[in-house]
Amino acid sequence: MEAKLVEYTEGRTKLLVPEKSLTSNVPPMEPAFFNPRGVENRDISVIVYETFCGRVGKSLQFLDILCGIGARGIRVAKETSVEKVYLNDVNPNAIEIAEKNAEINNVREKCVFSNDYAEHFLASIRKEGKYIDIIDVDPFGTPAPYLEDTVRAVKKNGMISLTATDTPVLCGIHPNTALRKYYGRSLRTEYCHEIGIRLLYGALAFAAARYDRGIKPVFSHSTRHYLRVYAIIEDGAEEGDRSLEEIGYIGHCSICHERMILGQNFGQCRRCGQRLDVAGPLWVGKIFEKDFVKAMEDTARKLGYRSYLKMINLAYSESDGPVSYYLVSELCDRLQVSMPATEKVIEKIREKGYFASRTILNNKGIRTDAPSETIEDILLKLARI
Repeated sequence: MEAKLVEYTEGRTKLLVPEKSLTSNVPPMEPAFFNPRGVENRDISVIVYETFCGRVGKSLQFLDILCGIGARGIRVAKETSVEKVYLNDVNPNAIEIAEKNAEINNVREKCVFSNDYAEHFLASIRKEGKYIDIIDVDPFGTPAPYLEDTVRAVKKNGMISLTATDTPVLCGIHPNTALRKYYGRSLRTEYCHEIGIRLLYGALAFAAARYDRGIKPVFSHSTRHYLRVYAIIEDGAEEGDRSLEEIGYIGHCSICHERMILGQNFGQCRRCGQRLDVAGPLWVGKIFEKDFVKAMEDTARKLGYRSYLKMINLAYSESDGPVSYYLVSELCDRLQVSMPATEKVIEKIREKGYFASRTILNNKGIRTDAPSETIEDILLKLARI
């Protein structure tokens, strides 16, 4: 390997990274892939994993099946209470750099390195009777090919995290591709990133149910070009059945912006009678666990990641909210009125007895169970003030 490596600090961890990865708009795949713009993804994962360690209360094992230069895995080894870290990548150059990163951070004894295809590595550890507490799947593109092997390799009540960068597929540009990869159609709407997240959870729930397992989402976010989800995997056919009860469809009206959760009978918009556009099947249950998100706040403070407190607090505030959110700007454009302050709209919605909060999935969004006509009426009244 002849590429120059330079020192780069992320969190409390020093990393040796290919120099070109810090200067190229698109990080090169050779000698090994590293994306410095993924720092938020990795920061949040450190917070989530340390929170999970605190909840479980015992020494845990972590696996990054597509580890690249080991940025996430080495940070987990250095910054969390995880006892043992497995790092696997098919690129031998990546593993060579990952080993150097373990050494310079004095965590070599906590790490096990493997140069293998992800699917083969997952199958091999399962064959050996090893099951992992936390498995991270962060591919270049879709995590779909790895879902079943990952579900089978994670421990009971363990955690699976997934990153998806194929947002055109998950967010409605290629709905048929979404159906093939994630078993549900995507839909282009103002809340398409949430639909993408719910398709990810739906695909994971289907994969888990095949092996008599269920899922419990604990945290989710959408950042720039990727979607990220975290879920606890629970054992038992009953848990699989419970998860499948959270699978449904989202009906969206392109005329009046109304949306609703649907079963098999799609029907028409309850407000204007227009034929509904439909996304799914997908996960229609909660995408945040309130107690877990609250614990993340304490973890972020403990680890010194205070810059994420606002995001975590927003997630806490919306954790009991309904499916989907509204963009006030979209509704104001439709009504041809000026846009009021978002907090004022939230206040007025709450005064009418509905749930309303901001959302971490879009900084201009409002998550609410108020009907679209109620929100529009509020916007028209605020415009007259």
